[in-house]
Amino acid sequence: MGLPGSLRTVFLLCLLVLGCTSVEGNNVDVNTLARIIQFFNNNYQKVETSGAVRQYAVAINVPEEQCQKDFVPDQNKFLKNEEADTVKNQTYNETVALYQGSELIAAGTLDRGKYKRHSESILMNPPKISPMTNLLNKKKDGCVVFYTYNSPCVDTCINEKSNFSILKMLEIWSTRKGLKAFAFKDIWKFDKKKDLKERFKAITKYVPLYRCVSAQTCYDCVQGDTINENCVKDNN
Repeated sequence: MGLPGSLRTVFLLCLLVLGCTSVEGNNVDVNTLARIIQFFNNNYQKVETSGAVRQYAVAINVPEEQCQKDFVPDQNKFLKNEEADTVKNQTYNETVALYQGSELIAAGTLDRGKYKRHSESILMNPPKISPMTNLLNKKKDGCVVFYTYNSPCVDTCINEKSNFSILKMLEIWSTRKGLKAFAFKDIWKFDKKKDLKERFKAITKYVPLYRCVSAQTCYDCVQGDTINENCVKDNN
């Protein structure tokens, strides 16, 4: 049965609003997402003796039920084949900066001499044969979570004119079935004074965006046609 005219109009307007999702059931549970991100940080994140956190990004493709309400990730039932020390050793080796497992991929920063290649770009480029593409192909309807500790840089990673842009990969990801979440924790230090409300829409055009600041709190960054203030303010 078709939708009544008024409802059909609302539905179409919703789809036209940047970042709006049409089916609530396709979203990752935000409380479960917060616990998943905390699991990443507890197991794969490297902290310097100074207390500084080394940048890294990680993506998973797991059964949908592992992203739904009340799921609690632990080593006995979540990412069981991804050994934490192996992930960290490969991720933070700046001559490799990449780990590819059965349900998880991760990257640090790659030292190129004059510049460092960012972890998001390592995982998502080149789009057709990237580690992210390979991960998506392993399970066509799983829950895919992409998490980067620092938000993707607006002048390179989410700039469609950049050779290191991740937007083409996000477009490919958006066409896949299953639950989706793109998450970050901190604002990248060089982007703190930029208009992130507009820049982040480059991401929300394709996939849901979240900011996860603790094991209890993830913010859904999309509020109607704008970006949640909690996703753009500097917490440091």
